[in-house]
Amino acid sequence: MKTNLAEISNKVMSKHMSKVIELFPRSKEQLTHIDLDEDKRITKIFPAFLAVCLALWVVLIVIRGEYTMSYMLQYVCLSFVICFTFLGAYLFISMNQGHLTKVSLCIMSLIMAAFMLFYGELTDHLPVADVVTNTFLFLGCEIDDSLALTLAFLFLFLVMLFVPTGVLSVTASYLRIYMAKVFLNIQAHADVGERGRTEAFFAIPDIVDVKEVHMDPEIDYENFNAEVAINLWSYIVLTGALGASYLFLNPFFLDSMSSKEMLAIMLMLSMFVPALVVPLEIIKDLNATVITDAPRPYYLWTGAKRSLLGSFLALGAFSVMFFLALYYGYSLGTLFVNYTYLLFPLACIAMMYSIMYANNFSNVMKAVIYARFMGAQDKE
Repeated sequence: MKTNLAEISNKVMSKHMSKVIELFPRSKEQLTHIDLDEDKRITKIFPAFLAVCLALWVVLIVIRGEYTMSYMLQYVCLSFVICFTFLGAYLFISMNQGHLTKVSLCIMSLIMAAFMLFYGELTDHLPVADVVTNTFLFLGCEIDDSLALTLAFLFLFLVMLFVPTGVLSVTASYLRIYMAKVFLNIQAHADVGERGRTEAFFAIPDIVDVKEVHMDPEIDYENFNAEVAINLWSYIVLTGALGASYLFLNPFFLDSMSSKEMLAIMLMLSMFVPALVVPLEIIKDLNATVITDAPRPYYLWTGAKRSLLGSFLALGAFSVMFFLALYYGYSLGTLFVNYTYLLFPLACIAMMYSIMYANNFSNVMKAVIYARFMGAQDKE
């Protein structure tokens, strides 16, 4: 049933995307163009960029004079969201083209922002307008509710468009530069009969000897890859919801924060979950395997998923905190409501990321990593 549902979703999404793509024909040059020098520039300045994010966090705390755990978490998340919005706005101009035009991405961001703002006003659990109003009050200005809503909508639109651009661009730059080296490291160990941390990360069984690393990516510039988009969407939602358990089920945070504060922190953190999930997806898309004495190849994606998501450990932590929260007197209804408020905006965030990744990043990333891997092997 699960497989059939996934196949149906892929077919439906592919069908609708094909109709949209026909309205905006793109040349192969547009779809494959990429500035590899920009990858080097991004990875070179990124440490300094992180320092700016942390500096802004300190400035916000000092200006506001709030030193509680709740405010410190909110401000560190807000600092990164603001900085990545500016970074994404800069990178959006040079971002690789996809089947969907950048105007289409802007429209999609407007729709997601409208959904999230409407949902927030309906449930009173996405207080973006309140944040805008309080910010202007702090600056000595008073604005009416309609202007606050308009500015909140504009803020959400910019965040939903440019933060994914910034996060995906930085993640893609690092992966395009270093992912091939990871696979080549496994190949080098195989050539001399050694094992290292890389093999441990991919959970390659100790009882088999790696003989060769192989990858066979499917690169399709003709169609929008709906399967990649759906996979990434599901991984982001799952990882975001799983990560929320550390906040929503933790008695310390339940006791010291309101549900609005926890939701605000979790949604801002969710904007950066794809940085953890995209490496999983690209390893899977590259169809990277190691050849051993075993009758079947070992897919590196399965080991990476186990290491990065830590499903078993995360489930254990979830269970412990769940029963701890119940022990301290928090009702099932309270815990359930916290997750309910999170899921819809999290799904909107995941949708924006998954469409943008499949449209603008997936194929070029696979092509660059595969070319670098094969090129290094040919030199040997």
